[in-house]
Amino acid sequence: MVDAFVAQHLQGVSRTYAILIPMLPEGLADPVGVAYLLMRMVDTLEDDPRLSPSERLRHLSLLEAALDADAGCVPGRTLHGLGVSKDERELMHAAPEVFARVDALDPEYRAPVCACARAMSAGVRRLIVRSAERRLPYPAVRDAAELREYCYYVAGVVGEMLCAVMAHFLRLPALLRLQDVAVELGIGLQLVNILKDALQDSQQGRRYLPLAAGGAVAHAEIYTAVLQEARQSLRRGIEFVVALPASARELRSFCGLPIAWGAMTLARAERDASAAKIDREAVRTSIEHFRLIAGDDRAVREWLGAMLRPSPVAT
Repeated sequence: MVDAFVAQHLQGVSRTYAILIPMLPEGLADPVGVAYLLMRMVDTLEDDPRLSPSERLRHLSLLEAALDADAGCVPGRTLHGLGVSKDERELMHAAPEVFARVDALDPEYRAPVCACARAMSAGVRRLIVRSAERRLPYPAVRDAAELREYCYYVAGVVGEMLCAVMAHFLRLPALLRLQDVAVELGIGLQLVNILKDALQDSQQGRRYLPLAAGGAVAHAEIYTAVLQEARQSLRRGIEFVVALPASARELRSFCGLPIAWGAMTLARAERDASAAKIDREAVRTSIEHFRLIAGDDRAVREWLGAMLRPSPVAT
């Protein structure tokens, strides 16, 4: 059961994880939920179009300072009103409570959660500066390597954090050897989000896909290449799912279902980039199916692997 404060804000700012986090066992759901709220605060500062680069940098620096137990500065009123949606603004208004909950976490959870938020914020700040230097829209991605760098800062670090907190929860330090795979899973999921939203982002003056040769707008070949990269990253992520004990079905569901949803999104994007979003029925059916196979390594590998194969109708 997830704490009411965490559940309420998750429902507003991350409907996907509002579904997934309550699946986690007691003792892990709240730390992971608080972590996601903290990361969404970083996301909000990254995305709010009303902020100038200098304002964005200042707010991110304040947030990082607040993660330092010795800093004694929680950015409360300075964050009020930030965010595009009502739910984002409510989360930013609740910043002092989010930081209080982070501070109250078990040290074995608090350390990776704070490290994740610091790395994400510092990475975003670095890309803001780079974008200004290049005089290109944030995050000023020029090639595949820089796209992966961006995805690491905003999602790969979350994979590192989840690997650490799950290793502690399971009393399974060997899981830490899979940290690179957990990072790859995070990168794959972020690539899915970029592909899903590419059309809308371009209409709003944002671009995350690499530039084509000569600085032209990204074309079909680039979209296809990133789609293939996303599938490859998610395939690697399957190994993290099956590295979790078969008895830890809730943790496997938390990590495996996003791969399934990402695979379905990629299949739709491959057919029509403007209609990549999956519907609620597909989500419900996948949850029911994964619940049946979660403890079976072979079944998990086969099901997710089959979903990640390119569509036979793709050209």
